This record gives sequence, C-alpha cells and structure tokens, in this order.
Amino acid sequence: MTVTPVRAEQNQVNVVNLSQSEVVEAKAYPWSAIAKLNNGIGGSCTAVLISQNYALTAAHCLFFKNTGRYLPAQSLHLILGYENQQFRDHLGVSAYYVPPRYEPTRPYETLASDWALLSISGQPQPTARLDISQLRDTTESYLMTAGYSHRTPYTMTGDRHCRFVGRSHDESFLFDSCQAPAGYSGAPVLVQNADKRSFSIAGIHVANQVWQTQAIAIAIPIEVIWREIKPCVKDHQCQFQHVAT
Repeated sequence: MTVTPVRAEQNQVNVVNLSQSEVVEAKAYPWSAIAKLNNGIGGSCTAVLISQNYALTAAHCLFFKNTGRYLPAQSLHLILGYENQQFRDHLGVSAYYVPPRYEPTRPYETLASDWALLSISGQPQPTARLDISQLRDTTESYLMTAGYSHRTPYTMTGDRHCRFVGRSHDESFLFDSCQAPAGYSGAPVLVQNADKRSFSIAGIHVANQVWQTQAIAIAIPIEVIWREIKPCVKDHQCQFQHVAT
C-alpha cells in the first residue's frame, strides 16, 4: 500500500488522542536510548542514540524561526533517562549535520530531508543501543514509538501498539498509526528484531497528517537516512555544517 501525503503538519494534529499513549520507563530498554532534546531557548523535541557518538532527530527542531537561523550546536542538550525532573545522563552536542536539501523556510516541500545527525560531546553511560543496520520490511510488523510530549514534558510516553500504514510512492516516507503528539519530532519508530528481544529503528518521526479522517504519523525511513550517514558513523568521514564554538 502506498499513501501520498496531502498536507503534512509539523505540529500536533488535533485528532491525536493523547490518552492512548502510556507512560514508559525511560531508564529501561529500548526507551533508554531515547532522549529529550532541549534547544536552549525553552523548546524541546525528541532524539535517539544510534551509537556512543551519534544521535538522530528532526531537522526542524534545530531551526529558530524568530531569527531565521539554525541554533548553535552548543545550545543543544540531550537528556537520557528523564523522569520527574531527574535524569540518568546529560549530553552536549559538539556538531550536527542537516541534509542540504532541507529548507526550513519550506518545511512541507522538503519534509523528506527533515532529519539531522547529532555528534555527541562526551560519552553516554552504557546503554543498549537501538540498531539501525538490521533493516528489514516493516509491512507486517507491529511498531512502537516514544518521546517527550509537550503535554507531559517531564515523563516519557509511548505507543506500543501501532501498525504500518504505507509508504509514499517514492519510498521517502513511512506512514504508521503511532500516536505522536507535539514534542515527538525526532522520535524513533521501532520494530522488533527476529530475536524477539532487541529492537531496530525503522524511521524517524517528523510530522503528522490527517488521512481518510484518521491521524497518521509520518516518518523518514531509516534506510534513507542510513545511506547518507553511513560514511560518518562507520568510517568517521563526517562533514558537519554546524560546529560548537
């Protein structure tokens, strides 16, 4: 099944029912790899660790509309294991990469490139990572997601029981039924691996839209992102446009 987004909204779609989300334990796997991303100016999104050195989020989380500029890397903070204003780890960002195809002043037209790779400053405490290399078809899989909703900023909530809905015709978007309220931008869409114990990232949540009267979540498939970040993550051949001073 393929679905074409008509008008993707980067804010919460009102028909999303937050009551269907449940509180998840931020310090337990797989949620332990998901972070609250504070931007230093009072805003927040969600991010996910993909290794000891790198995390992924949504690119629009890094752009400050009031100034028309991207935020400096040093203003970004990843908070892991965050529950009731206590946390397991606090990490800074030394640099980040946004695909040059993404234009923050044209967010809907360039939504397919609305992701960012964050370079972590310091070493996070040991945690089971979420794999991005075991890529497989998600069509028949149950999916999960979690993040820090703006309605519950001190508690991680999640949806453990969502399904694959479809892909765009050009394979640049993954659509699912996960509840993804405002604040979930940059959150991972998770799929269980064959071992039934570990999880992989199927996509990065970037938007919601209404389709056939229902709210669906829009994610960028991880295989699209992986093609671009593999030289950096695997071979350390990184070219970051935004570097902390």
